[in-house]
Amino acid sequence: MQPDTTSDDDREGIIDAAYGCLSEPHSGPIPVAAILSRAGVSTRAFYRHFASKDELFLAMLRQESDALAERLDRIADDASADPVAALKAWIEQMFGLAHDLRLRTHFMVLDSDEVRAAKGYREARERSHVDRERSLAAILRRGRDTGSFPLTDPELDAVAISAVVSRRMTTLSSDDPRQLQRVQAGVLDFALRALGADRR
Repeated sequence: MQPDTTSDDDREGIIDAAYGCLSEPHSGPIPVAAILSRAGVSTRAFYRHFASKDELFLAMLRQESDALAERLDRIADDASADPVAALKAWIEQMFGLAHDLRLRTHFMVLDSDEVRAAKGYREARERSHVDRERSLAAILRRGRDTGSFPLTDPELDAVAISAVVSRRMTTLSSDDPRQLQRVQAGVLDFALRALGADRR
């Protein structure tokens, strides 16, 4: 064991160790001791950063959700971008999760039964959906205001498009970039038709 510190390195090390433990085949819940052993930190160091294993899992979910929301917000905040191009970029960013091995592994861990059983998980997951749909709704509002998306109800359509993206991501084979391109194009086409966009 390394000496106790309150450094961010300890916190990140614990999070990385939790991802490692949860992504490997195992039976039953992962004990905190296994995470600490992998991270090379003491119990005291763990409790300086997290009140419980559930809090660790929620911190992992928040970290990934906030990072994704930040990337999506940057797309929505680019006022110079054509709304159709911004919608395409938003969809591509979401599908990028399925293509990036590290992110895909992280999100698979965050969707595991053990993490989903954490107290507060449902609320944290709902917040992450709201955060990512916020950026999409902003793109759709801009499209409505410019006439690019004349049929949109931005908040409702953001929820619907986000749900279609999530559902289609579960059917992807990460090893086939052509399938990824086809699925992305299909989702974009569905969204543009639903929004009343001129697709000429």
